[in-house]
Amino acid sequence: MTLRLVLFLLLTLGSSFTWASSMDDEVPIVVREPAAEDVRALHPESRARVQSIIDNKTLKAISTFSDWYIGEIIALESQTPAAGIIGFVEVTGIENKQDGTYELTAELLRQSRLNFIQVGDQLMHLDLSSENEKYKGTTDLIVTQSGKNISSKYKPLFTQGVAVGETAQTLWQGEYMITWFGQVNYGLKKWLTVGTVVPADFLGAVNASAKMQVYESYSNVFAAGLTYAKIPNQTGSTLNLNVHWDSISSESVVSHTLLTVALFTFDEAQDATAIKSLGTSSFQTGYEFILDNWDRVLLGPSYNFEKKAVGGYLTYLKIWDKFHLSFSLNATDVASLKFSPVDGYYLLFDAYWRF
Repeated sequence: MTLRLVLFLLLTLGSSFTWASSMDDEVPIVVREPAAEDVRALHPESRARVQSIIDNKTLKAISTFSDWYIGEIIALESQTPAAGIIGFVEVTGIENKQDGTYELTAELLRQSRLNFIQVGDQLMHLDLSSENEKYKGTTDLIVTQSGKNISSKYKPLFTQGVAVGETAQTLWQGEYMITWFGQVNYGLKKWLTVGTVVPADFLGAVNASAKMQVYESYSNVFAAGLTYAKIPNQTGSTLNLNVHWDSISSESVVSHTLLTVALFTFDEAQDATAIKSLGTSSFQTGYEFILDNWDRVLLGPSYNFEKKAVGGYLTYLKIWDKFHLSFSLNATDVASLKFSPVDGYYLLFDAYWRF
């Protein structure tokens, strides 16, 4: 099985540039920065009322504000208060009606699966740099590309924590993620993230990781990567091949699948099964539940090949604009009813910053 996975990685690396540009028919949300921030600051509540729906993709709206520009991505808020933001449109045309109003022509990019667009709904500029009560958590509204000032609440998860493992997502280009224990990840390219645990490097446990996104669409993301670590006070090292698959299951659920295979390992690797990709092989599939406030609940089972044991995890992840804090109950062996990170249950908290 290891040989097949190595061949798979070589093939995916060779064709990743082609696959990474492939997309489903549904367009991911890309929030673009305004052409002039000073104009936007004058009218933070600029709105346009949907006047008519032209066809299945096009609508027209009327506004008394002039701070719109062609190509801008704006939010569509339902006139039903409980619904909040229900979609995104792109401005394709602006006409000055000479009576103090402007007619906007907009093309639909994404819409909620649960709400229709109606005449009377509002188009609006949307500030996603911090918490926005009108922007309720759903897979339909995850922002996949944008400027670095977007709050981490609205981004896809890069990691589920040190005990659960990473997702198929990479950091945006130029982004950092730093954990409380000194792990640093950097978005070298949109499709490539590299990382290391800095304190371990200074303590003789030189380590490095790389994750490459090989396919991305609206509903599926695949990634492959390698994790290397030198074992301190030993001559051995570990090298793990990691294969990730994320898939949108519903309007509030994302499934995460991780297969990590130890290409070479060390004698005491079984004692480190609580840490994914550190010398042991495991298969894990779980679910990310997005709450209305964009916090996440993570849960799922895992199987460790060395121990031949079923484990699992249950995590609550609280997200601020940059800071993430999680508390989790984990198990390396659900059949062993004792507190032990080696072959039982253990509690863990995790904290990291993404900026």
